[in-house]
Amino acid sequence: MTRAETELGVRLDTSRAVVKRRTWGAPSNAGTWVRLQVWPVEHPAVERVPGVVAASELVGVPRPAWYRGVRWDADGLMWRADELDLITQPPVIPAGTLTSDPGFSDDWWRDLERALDAVAIAAVPLPQQTVTQQRFTERITTVFGAEVDTTVTEWGGLHGDMGFANLTAPELVLLDWEEFGRGPVGLDHARLWADALAAPGLAQRCAAEFAPYLDSKQGLLCRAYSLAPLLTLPDTEPLRAPAELAAVEVSAALRRSSSRR
Repeated sequence: MTRAETELGVRLDTSRAVVKRRTWGAPSNAGTWVRLQVWPVEHPAVERVPGVVAASELVGVPRPAWYRGVRWDADGLMWRADELDLITQPPVIPAGTLTSDPGFSDDWWRDLERALDAVAIAAVPLPQQTVTQQRFTERITTVFGAEVDTTVTEWGGLHGDMGFANLTAPELVLLDWEEFGRGPVGLDHARLWADALAAPGLAQRCAAEFAPYLDSKQGLLCRAYSLAPLLTLPDTEPLRAPAELAAVEVSAALRRSSSRR
């Protein structure tokens, strides 16, 4: 943390730090947010453009502005610190699972649809293949069977870590862009739908709002991909039971889709 402060010329409020799967972040005395990541020096991520930097060129997407980044190596590790806009809007949920509908406004939904559309058709260089065909196929067939044709027919921009913990309300901002890259179109939408399954009304709203992305053959595949990890959760997790029910429906829809070919 001291090195990041020195490199960026700021002081970090570690009492308000947020730790996520791959990042550590805290507000600074400059009214900004500083996010740290670390990898082994030989990791492929070291040499590619960070997702948060690539996403800074997106148009029509409410996201934290990126100001600058620095990196340094120490003891076989490569550290990176990025300074971004400090977002004061709270996330929809800081962690865990939504079990009730927060009651988003119609304007919020419209803003989200426009933002996800803009990400999918992103006319900016995509820094990484966030989800490959091989990864897509392996995850789906492990749960839904090898007879499913998992060919992706439309590729585009992908936030890569879409969930309600990375959305703010009542004003919409999309957070945490480190996984931004290329992937199957519709996967961001499907992940939000899956993330909402423990709140049935919210899941239904996601299905209705994102129908153009979720109801196609590729949309069903994206749903299957998003459901697969939920089916391995403990029985006590709120998402497990609704994910099992949704998986039965998606599996049947995929079979019907295949039979019409």
